Amino acid sequence: MIKKGYLVGGLITKGIKAAAKKYFKMSGKTITDLTKSQPLKSRTSAKTDYARALQLHSSDKKDKMKLQQYIRKQR
Repeated sequence: MIKKGYLVGGLITKGIKAAAKKYFKMSGKTITDLTKSQPLKSRTSAKTDYARALQLHSSDKKDKMKLQQYIRKQR
């Protein structure tokens, strides 16, 4: 059985999970909602925006670095 994570590539950590939970409680937006609000309706740009939001809500420095690397890969 394969478990699906929030982000691909082993990025999911305890800190990122906590940041995602905090973000969902504050904004209530999912990746689907972000995709619909994008001018190009691109899922990759929505994922990048989501990763940036998680980066803001994350408190651990290592998690912020992992998310920054993920954002750079998306470009």
